Amino acid sequence: MLKGKVNVSEPTEVAVVYDYNGDNYVKTVKTAADGSFVFDFDLPAEAVDVLVYVENEPFGAYLKRGETTVMDIDTGGNVAFSGDNLAENKFLNAYTRGFYPMQYKPSPDLPFVLSDYLGRLEKNAGEARRLLASVKEPRKSRYSRMTDAYYNEVLLRLLGMDSSYSKTDHKAQMDSIIATIDPNADESRLTGIINYWYNQSDIHRKGNAATMVDYMKCQFAGIDSVLTNEGNKKSLWMTLGSMFMMYSPSENDVQDFFAAVEPQLSRAPMVKERIMEVYESMKPKVSNGDVVPTDPVIISPDGSKCHLSDLLGESVVYIDIWATWCGPCCREIPYMEKVVEQFKGNEGITFISISRDDSRQAWLKKLDRDKPEWPQYIFDKSSGDEFMNAMSITGIPRFLLIGKDRKFISVDAERPSNEKIAEILNAAIGKE
Repeated sequence: MLKGKVNVSEPTEVAVVYDYNGDNYVKTVKTAADGSFVFDFDLPAEAVDVLVYVENEPFGAYLKRGETTVMDIDTGGNVAFSGDNLAENKFLNAYTRGFYPMQYKPSPDLPFVLSDYLGRLEKNAGEARRLLASVKEPRKSRYSRMTDAYYNEVLLRLLGMDSSYSKTDHKAQMDSIIATIDPNADESRLTGIINYWYNQSDIHRKGNAATMVDYMKCQFAGIDSVLTNEGNKKSLWMTLGSMFMMYSPSENDVQDFFAAVEPQLSRAPMVKERIMEVYESMKPKVSNGDVVPTDPVIISPDGSKCHLSDLLGESVVYIDIWATWCGPCCREIPYMEKVVEQFKGNEGITFISISRDDSRQAWLKKLDRDKPEWPQYIFDKSSGDEFMNAMSITGIPRFLLIGKDRKFISVDAERPSNEKIAEILNAAIGKE
C-alpha cells in the first residue's frame, strides 16, 4: 500500500506509474480535501519501483506486498518517508528527482552551460549513491546498475545538447558510452538509455523499405531477432509505434501497420493498445468553426482566477500558449510585442498569453523581466491539462484565434513572427 499527503489547497490528481516486464501501468486517485491519498492495488510482483506524479512532478517510491509506504510531500517538493522500506524509498526518490529530464532542461532564465549541468548531474548522482549504501542486497546491486545507466543516459543527453548548442564534438565520448550499453539489461529499458543503443545499432539501417509501413515491419522484426529481453523489445516497439502514429497516417495506413507488425504485437497486447491510444490522441479533436471544448481556469500574476470563457465574446481573441522553458515560445515574444503595439487601441481584437509553466515562480520572474503590456495568465494545472488534451495540443508555442461568437477562426493560428500576421488578424476582425 502507498499512502501519504500532499500540501495542496484543493483536490489534486496523484498518479502511480510503473513498468513491469516492459508493460507500463498507471493508477490515479484524487487527494482528499486535506491533501491525503491512498493507493491500495494488487502488485504484479512481490515488489515494484514506482513513479509517483503529483501533477507533473515525479517522485520515487518502493512498494512491497503486505507492507506500507508513507510519503508526505511539501510545497518545495521535499518528501518525508515513514512506514516500511525506508532505505529503498529514500534512494528511489533521490534517484528519480536527481535524474528526471526537467532537472536538465535549459530555459531563458537558466541557459545551457555544460559545466553547470554536469555539476548538477554529479551532485545528484552523488546523493543517490550515498543513499544507496543503506539498501540491502540483492536490490542494492540492481539499483547500482540503474544509477549507472541513468547517469550515462543524462550524460549522453547533456553532451548531445552541448553539441547542438556550441557545436562541440563529443562523438568519441558518446560512442564510448553507448558501446557499454547492454540492450538486454532491464536498466537499459528503465532509464531509456536503450534508445541510444538502438539509434547506433545496425537494425534501422537494414532492409529496403519503400514505405513507412515497410520500414516499421523491418524494425519490429529486427528488434525481435536481435534482443532476448521481451520487456526491452516492448519498449522499443512502443517508441517506434508512437513515432509512426505521429506522422498522421491514414486509417488504411494504420491497418497496414498493425497487420505488418502483428507477429510482434500479438505478444505485446498492452503495447498495441498504447500505440492505438497515441493514434487516437493525435487525431484532430477540434476544428475551425467549433466552440472551445473546455473552459479552463486561468490565473493572473496577482493570483486572481477566471475562466477562459470570461475573456471571450467581446472581440476576436488571439491566444498565445507558451512556457518560459520553451525556446521557440520565447523567441516569439518580441514579435508578439510588435503585433500588440500595432493593434493598440483596436477594440476589435484582444491579445492574451497563457503559460504552461509548472513553476509559477519562473513564470513571474520572466514577466517581471519582460514586462509585457498585454494580459498574462498561467493555466490552473488540472483544467489546463484537460484543455490541452481536448485540443490535442502536444507542442508549444501554439496560437489560437477565436471569434466573437466564441468559435475558432483558427485552431492553429499563424505565429506573430509570420510576416502576414497583421493581414491575417485584420481579416479576422473584418469578419466579425
